[in-house]
Amino acid sequence: MKKRAYFNVESPAFRGTLGVFMIEDDEDVECIWAGKRFETYVPTCEENGFTSLQRRRGLRLFFEGLIPKVDFFPAPSMTLFAHDGKEGYFAFDDRNSPPKVYFVSEKLECWYLAEDFRTFVQMMIFEPNWKEKITGEMAEIHETPEEIADFGMLFGLYPPEEKLSENIYKDISFEVFENIEKMKEKCTLYEDIPPYKS
Repeated sequence: MKKRAYFNVESPAFRGTLGVFMIEDDEDVECIWAGKRFETYVPTCEENGFTSLQRRRGLRLFFEGLIPKVDFFPAPSMTLFAHDGKEGYFAFDDRNSPPKVYFVSEKLECWYLAEDFRTFVQMMIFEPNWKEKITGEMAEIHETPEEIADFGMLFGLYPPEEKLSENIYKDISFEVFENIEKMKEKCTLYEDIPPYKS
């Protein structure tokens, strides 16, 4: 069985460390990047599709200089790019390219949402009750099919051929800890990425 080496992507020492790559070459060690990064966007004054997504679907992107304080600590790592206006966060999976889209719920459960960002936006627009599978909540959307179709055209999107929200599932390959201290209670986390010793 492989040993696990967890590395904190939030650590200032994370970038450009040769020791990590030496560990990655060790066949007996499984390297797991843990923690979170943030994807930020530049705010604009004009109306666009993403301001409509915020207003009409509650998707609040992170803007430069306005990153919220988020305590939870995921393993493997993920990149947060938005929140739902409550206690939920949207994230990209750092393990895949293009990155898959996930949702971290208030209960710190990690839910797979979509294969890519475009499919995620398509689901948000055309299936406003996507969250029902996760929280049991129904969205209060009062839009006609024509209004939803026009909304989709802001992104050049059409209604999906099959229901995208049926693909949502809880992904147990992610463990989301309440904070970094809780992670350290369970696993050895290499804060400063020291040289690996077997």
